[in-house]
Amino acid sequence: MKKTATIAAALAILPAQAIASHIPSIAVETTDLDLASADGQDRLESRVESAIRKACTIGGKGLTVMAAETQCRAELREAANVEVRLAIAAAREDRFAALDVDPDA
Repeated sequence: MKKTATIAAALAILPAQAIASHIPSIAVETTDLDLASADGQDRLESRVESAIRKACTIGGKGLTVMAAETQCRAELREAANVEVRLAIAAAREDRFAALDVDPDA
């Protein structure tokens, strides 16, 4: 079974004016990453940022579209940040839980 980090709520195709009130959903593959390592965390951040850019691209030009895309990215980044931190914490916990320490040794 594939593991992914699913972040935020669902997105419908909306006009630029309505996108500001809806946060899109992104899914980022994490199974190949060691989130307990700095390298794995950096790669996850890069993947999340790329997914955010794609999810918040409305298309079109003009200040309204640019403002909506900027707001979408900011809101999605904020929501994703919470999920990313939870995923990293869980990976660290798993790593430490896997350590077999004998206090009598």
